[in-house]
Amino acid sequence: MNHKSHAKAWKDCQLTWDPNEFEGITILRVPYSRLWIPDIALYERVSDEFYGLKDYPVELHPDGSVKYNFPSTVQVVCNVDVTNFPFDTQVCPLKFSSWTYHGLHMNVTSKSMTADLSNLKENVEWIIRGGPAHRRVSYFESIPYPYPDVTFNIFLERKPAYYVTNILMPSLLITCIAILGFLLPVDCGEKIGLELTVMLAISVFQLLVADKLPPSSFSTPWIVVYFNFTLFISGIASFIQVIVLNLHHRADQQMSEWIVFNVLQPLATITFTDVPGFTACRFISKQDENMIKQKIFIPEDAQLWILLARCVDRLGLMLFLLTFSVGTGIIFASF
Repeated sequence: MNHKSHAKAWKDCQLTWDPNEFEGITILRVPYSRLWIPDIALYERVSDEFYGLKDYPVELHPDGSVKYNFPSTVQVVCNVDVTNFPFDTQVCPLKFSSWTYHGLHMNVTSKSMTADLSNLKENVEWIIRGGPAHRRVSYFESIPYPYPDVTFNIFLERKPAYYVTNILMPSLLITCIAILGFLLPVDCGEKIGLELTVMLAISVFQLLVADKLPPSSFSTPWIVVYFNFTLFISGIASFIQVIVLNLHHRADQQMSEWIVFNVLQPLATITFTDVPGFTACRFISKQDENMIKQKIFIPEDAQLWILLARCVDRLGLMLFLLTFSVGTGIIFASF
């Protein structure tokens, strides 16, 4: 995070004067190097110093008030919780205190106890909701002096519109395209290719998200869980299509009675597939079973395998829709 513009103000009892004795002078501006400057450090900064700190004059007032404003850019470190990315909010604490002087020599405080955001420039990704401050006094072992510090908590809210428009919506639509793989005719030969294309597209979106996320081992973003979930069900869809194509092209193999009555018939009932000779009744008599056998084995083996492939394809579509709907709902509701 970059923080711009810094302002310091303090009182120095050795810099007071009576304006009437000096021709009404109420403001003096002197070089930075000619004054004592309080030792105030930003604990979370990455850079070694405030750039521009020594380049501007300091403003003095008759009552000993010293004001020093200077433009600068400071890089600070903030812990980021990306669990709810891109709908996340972050709190970045900025702690200011002295490294050299204890509280009896220099009292560190904030006049307004809030960050001045009046000159804030709009950011394309973040909205700064506020910067309340709190003062704390710390004591250390074997040191009888207090050490005060002031911490500004910068509340950041991410703008999710870019990620929703360019990542979430396209990935959701691409995952829905995987459903079309079950609707394609089995003999068209593009069912597996479509599912693999969907998996590759989701992988690309996952890499785009990974580039935007800071590395973190403390939490897993829900969007990463969602992409892993869609990759998993797309892989399962590809596996089902392999089984469907394998069954469809078994014209040279004879289908056993066990497969007909224990696999094909239940799947046809579940998936509402019309198979010649089948009955919707689950419990049938021995005589009815013999009649069904006579009817069902009228079709050729190739037709039975094609019917079985169609049943598996429809069952895969039903399971895909159920898993995708339930899984997506759970993941989206968890944040």
